[in-house]
Amino acid sequence: MKATQAGFSMPEVLVASLILIWVILSSLQLTSSSILGMGKSKRRGLVDAAIASQIEKLRSDAFSYLCIQGCTDIELTKNLRFDLITLKPLCSSNSLGQGLLSALPATDTPSSFTVSTVPPVNVQATYTADGNKLHISYSAPDLALVVNTTLVPHAQGWCP
Repeated sequence: MKATQAGFSMPEVLVASLILIWVILSSLQLTSSSILGMGKSKRRGLVDAAIASQIEKLRSDAFSYLCIQGCTDIELTKNLRFDLITLKPLCSSNSLGQGLLSALPATDTPSSFTVSTVPPVNVQATYTADGNKLHISYSAPDLALVVNTTLVPHAQGWCP
């Protein structure tokens, strides 16, 4: 009777070790790319929230543009009234968008702003008046993020 030896040969151990190392390295690469993706997603979320905040300021400004009564939180129970003397020429010339853009405070229409992320993200803004509309575009090239919106002053509803 011949005695058999139990165990693995050296080539089998080397192949198994290489497979184990490959699995571990693949797992580390997947974990690394997931962590980087989560960081980029968080930055993108923060930039998107900053842009949304800017847009909300502009929406509020567009609502109260040429409003003389009922536009503030204190006056919510009053009827809305608008400055028709200023509004009529803007309505007839179809230029409410330009009027709104001219009336916006400079703090609400920056040409760019930086969002505090790591690393910081610069957001470019463009404002284009088009008839009674104001087109706004925000772009963050670092994140390949572009947000476009159009505002129409609430006063347009009172155009004669």
